[in-house]
Amino acid sequence: MNGIQMGRILFLGCLLTMACAPVATRAEDLKLEARLIWGTNDDTPPPQECKKLDDETAKKLTNVFKWKHYYQISKVLTNVPSRGTARIQMSKVCEIEITELQGAKVEVSLFGKGKKVNKTVENFSKGSFFTLGGDDKNDTAWFVLVTQL
Repeated sequence: MNGIQMGRILFLGCLLTMACAPVATRAEDLKLEARLIWGTNDDTPPPQECKKLDDETAKKLTNVFKWKHYYQISKVLTNVPSRGTARIQMSKVCEIEITELQGAKVEVSLFGKGKKVNKTVENFSKGSFFTLGGDDKNDTAWFVLVTQL
């Protein structure tokens, strides 16, 4: 074998080694939508800043919760860094903190007026959603609906 043939074999061997080597990939950020929702049985119109929740989502919530009317107070689209934490301001008095855990799980803490109201760990996959929240005055409730995009 001459030097050129040997060089080609070494070059092809290097290419083959690189092609078979494991590729280090960066895990993707968790893309999500968080909506602050108010549930009520009161038939009077809500405050102006509240928007009637879309029918499809309202129907899903009505199957789980007791309220007749659901209103969206705010909606936030955000990314949670891979295996990291993000704090999301939903309103002047409501925040959530989401941490992506190992596997398909997240830990979520809900804060109302600066105090931790609720904390949960949820299985979470694309298209899935969960809620967490608390009671409010006059037999109403507020909660955050979190969906993975």
